[in-house]
Amino acid sequence: MSDEAVFETIEEVNKHISHVEESTCVKYISYRVDKRFNDQGWKPQDHKNRLYWEWKYGKGTPSIPFDGIPFMFIGHKLMGCHRGRAKCGFKKRQELEDQREKDGKEKRNLLLKTKKVACPAVFTISRIVKFPGFKLEKDTSRLRRVMSISIKQALQTDPASVQWKIQYFLKIPSVTDHKGHPIGKGADQMDDRVKGYIRALVQQGVRKVKEVKNQMVQYVRTELFRDTTPPPLRRFFPTEKTIHAVMAQVIAEEHYSKIDLVNLLTLAENWKAEAPRINFLLRVQSESENLLLCYQTDWQRRLLRQYGKEVCFLDAAYKRTRFPLPLFFLCVRTNVSVVPVGLFVVQSRNAEALGEALGVFRQWHRGWSPAYILTEHCPVEMKAVEAAFTGAQAVFSDHLRERTWTKWLSNRSRAITNQEGIFDMMKAIAGSLTRKQHQEAVELLQQSPIWLEKRQLFKNWFTNKWLSEEKRWANAVRVDIVNFVSMVNGGLEMQSDFFTHNNMKVHKKDTLSQMLQFLVDDYFPQMHQRYTDLNSQSSGEYSLNPTVPPFLWHRPWSVVALVMDNMSAALQDPDIVVEQASDAADGTFRVKSRAETTAARSYTVSFGSESTWPSCECEVWRDQRLPCEHFCHVFRSEPNWTWEHLCPKYRDHPLLRLHSQTTHTTTEEMEETLNGLMHLSPASPVSLQWDGPEETVPLVQTPQTPQLQLHSIHTQWVAPQASQGLREREELQKEELQRECVAKLKSIMENVSGINDIDHLQELRQKLDVLQAQSEAMVVQKDASVKTVPTSKGKRKRAGMEIIVAMPKRIKVLSRVDVENVQK
Repeated sequence: MSDEAVFETIEEVNKHISHVEESTCVKYISYRVDKRFNDQGWKPQDHKNRLYWEWKYGKGTPSIPFDGIPFMFIGHKLMGCHRGRAKCGFKKRQELEDQREKDGKEKRNLLLKTKKVACPAVFTISRIVKFPGFKLEKDTSRLRRVMSISIKQALQTDPASVQWKIQYFLKIPSVTDHKGHPIGKGADQMDDRVKGYIRALVQQGVRKVKEVKNQMVQYVRTELFRDTTPPPLRRFFPTEKTIHAVMAQVIAEEHYSKIDLVNLLTLAENWKAEAPRINFLLRVQSESENLLLCYQTDWQRRLLRQYGKEVCFLDAAYKRTRFPLPLFFLCVRTNVSVVPVGLFVVQSRNAEALGEALGVFRQWHRGWSPAYILTEHCPVEMKAVEAAFTGAQAVFSDHLRERTWTKWLSNRSRAITNQEGIFDMMKAIAGSLTRKQHQEAVELLQQSPIWLEKRQLFKNWFTNKWLSEEKRWANAVRVDIVNFVSMVNGGLEMQSDFFTHNNMKVHKKDTLSQMLQFLVDDYFPQMHQRYTDLNSQSSGEYSLNPTVPPFLWHRPWSVVALVMDNMSAALQDPDIVVEQASDAADGTFRVKSRAETTAARSYTVSFGSESTWPSCECEVWRDQRLPCEHFCHVFRSEPNWTWEHLCPKYRDHPLLRLHSQTTHTTTEEMEETLNGLMHLSPASPVSLQWDGPEETVPLVQTPQTPQLQLHSIHTQWVAPQASQGLREREELQKEELQRECVAKLKSIMENVSGINDIDHLQELRQKLDVLQAQSEAMVVQKDASVKTVPTSKGKRKRAGMEIIVAMPKRIKVLSRVDVENVQK
């Protein structure tokens, strides 16, 4: 039996309809709507409809009982079951086929021509307006006529004095009104027999979705419905997406069954023996808990602290390698490459599981909360990231974004021509430097043929999925720090090189323990060694090179090479004028050519401020985020504006310095090291040895504040004077560092007098004991290094000069510690 309900607002109606859909798993669609139904500006004087006192005559419409208040009908709406009668006639189907042929698309071979089964169930809504000021006290025919005349006169003479309110009367069909299809929970779920057949095919080795679909259709028609016509239901003819989900589940189950739990536990025991150099968490699958594995080494912790304070990457590595288990990497962008700084494996790919794994890394690093994490366009990953870190925002990786665009445009079923031109317009939107350029690029795409003519599919896809989320991927509306990390020093090429995971693809059929063994023993050490080697090579080639300006010392070789090329180009173009665009203190300049040609263009160069990043309007800055030719023109023409006047956040960022310049011990690192020492067992003496690669360490360091100098007459870059010996610069640097250390010690001494808590004082004393032992060991190390006689192996030629270096020995950094005074 049908049910009826009354509501005061359209919001209550929609909420009730959604509840009905959710409870019965039946979707209702509108197939006839009165235009006045959605007229929010309705006024009584605008309508001369008939007045009613009750309604119980319409077939299929909700009944309205008599309550003494007159009313008018102002809207009527019918909503039919989504398996009702087909509304697409022959003429409309023919138009769709003609349009498909015109677009060059192939005709789709659908399993079900239609899902309609002519279900008669109808959801009816009547919208009425009542006049409570004209309520009858007694129901008679005469009083009804008199009251009706009074209402009409009031509407004609003074409509503003008439009180009225709108109500909605609903008639909800019962479950028995639905015909020809199942309803209720699991109505559209796949039939168990069909699902079992698909699982059997996958277990036999069938891995292609189309092949599984063809055999499944043959099974349904010849086995399940041999003598009858199969009903047009998704229970028996699921979509390819549903078939793929079942196949993936079977493959994952097969892989879980191959997990060698003994080997996995053996790996965990080995990692436990290496603690605290390794952080890991292993929770095996059980009836109440899902699989969770998190892993991170000590060098990965250091890189995360060094490069991941603001921006990190979340890499779904299993997607690129086709590994059946959800394997993720937590990555950072370093000065020379993208490096994984942790991995985790979860049971299922949902926001709760990913958020739990990210929470483990957050617990391992106190105070670590990146403001931005780069992911792909995946709602699950975006939700997990923003839920795991308070105030964090998920932004899209540029490489993965472009990869998604290319894959979508190249799909043959969409038959999109001029893919390169469309892709270039989309890249122009992403790479625009200002909001004005961004808007112009969007308007250019919206005026293109693909947008204006017949590509409604592309228009909806790009508008709903990308333009609505432009703050996550467009440079003009994205924050500066994300643009800097993504673009500086060839960041897009680094992402492309990393996210391919070519070394991991050969292990896609391995078990989980085998994949972890490869990652821990081979892949991660290779990534770390590559990072160390690239920094070492840059240091050997450019660090302290007299031909390189001082402000480029101890920087990655690609940064030096690009800036040097821009400096040479600036010297070779004398017809350039640099003008102050505003106040001199603002650091904004206009760089333009003296020659008045059609190709001449001026560029605005900004040095930034404490809170504003530097910028330029040229393509080099857009792609590299490094001082371009226009910055070099300002360096040459304005002696008071050099590298040191750039935004401090940009100038001193770790991505623009070599590893040797960015590995100073921070407060967090020192605290973690001291905490680790204080938690060592007293049963075993502490003996920490340097276990890294044999690297060449220069005896001289870069001056504190190198300045770029220009010779005003010869217009060339002037290198530091050769007469200033390397030893002299070493002594200056050593004295400066000694002064800084003494100043910090004095500050500690001043703070000690203000500490009144006994526990804090005891903790401070223990840390000072460790520091004292370390300083004594360093003094011994220095004395030993003085006696070392340089050999030919310790010489390196740099720019025509021989620099003698001392090779580090594997000596004990800390030989003895009074462990009895150290808390366990």
